[in-house]
Amino acid sequence: MTTKINRRSALRSLRLIALSFVLFVLSLSNASGQTTTFAQFFEVFGTNDFVFTNNGTSGEFSQIPGGVPVFFLYQNILGLPPSISGIQSAHLFISTTTTSPGFSGSGVVSQPLNQSVTIQVIRDTPAPEGVGGGSRTNLLTAVFLPNSQTPALVGSDGGNAASLSATTPDHTVIFTSHFLSFAATTQRNLAFSFSSITPSFSLGAGGFLVSNVSAGSGTFASSPVPVYTVPSSASVTVSGRIVTPSGRGLANAEVLLLDQDGQAHVFRTGSFGHFQFEGLTSGQSVAIGVRSRQYNFDPVFLTLDDSVSDLVISPVTNSVK
Repeated sequence: MTTKINRRSALRSLRLIALSFVLFVLSLSNASGQTTTFAQFFEVFGTNDFVFTNNGTSGEFSQIPGGVPVFFLYQNILGLPPSISGIQSAHLFISTTTTSPGFSGSGVVSQPLNQSVTIQVIRDTPAPEGVGGGSRTNLLTAVFLPNSQTPALVGSDGGNAASLSATTPDHTVIFTSHFLSFAATTQRNLAFSFSSITPSFSLGAGGFLVSNVSAGSGTFASSPVPVYTVPSSASVTVSGRIVTPSGRGLANAEVLLLDQDGQAHVFRTGSFGHFQFEGLTSGQSVAIGVRSRQYNFDPVFLTLDDSVSDLVISPVTNSVK
């Protein structure tokens, strides 16, 4: 009897989550307009697995230990092997620290996330041999950070729901995966919806959000949608220069390369703006982002069929901070 009741409860929860999620996807489509959803997730149990921690002088946004159990689904992508088509059982991890206090007005609370945010969706079991070049688990890694605007958790003051979104070019958004190439994408965005926030969504010590837990769902979109790709196992190098608008080398810029394993490789440029990443697996698609106190940069997406040298990355036009 207990099993039947639990199943009914689980199914009822899934229906409610699915309905909320459909409405959420529709709102995302209307908001972004020019992008197409290529992936989505919702929690397996619908429990409060996302965690915001108020440290008094900073805030941390993460998840319960071991990751959030989620159902993950690729959409609108042609040529996917059967093993990664349909709903995938996975765990989601989110990690960021913010040093920017929140603010409120007109009944709305906003908690800026002024540092890079990393989201990983990891398949519970490796994909079968031959899919994506071997045993693969990284369904999707997303890294986003401020550009002309700062992403934020936003919700009604004293309410129990909030949202988080990031979209190019307002924010720098980078996607990588063991299975997908984002090299052709020119626009990328994501949107999360949080519910059952406990205690209610409000500001606390230091002006940061009160420590809380919540349930969540989300979508990922781009234009055009990414394509399925099969990487190989050879080793390659990526090197080049970060330059100013006049073409001079930019010193002390932080160059971040995100590979298909979801691993972030970081290099800080010297006086001539040079950077180099070695030992990268060929055939994979990677993304390169640049952080500078002086200029804004769009991310660069590469498919590493061979080593890349003399790559020159320039700031966005008229992007002096």
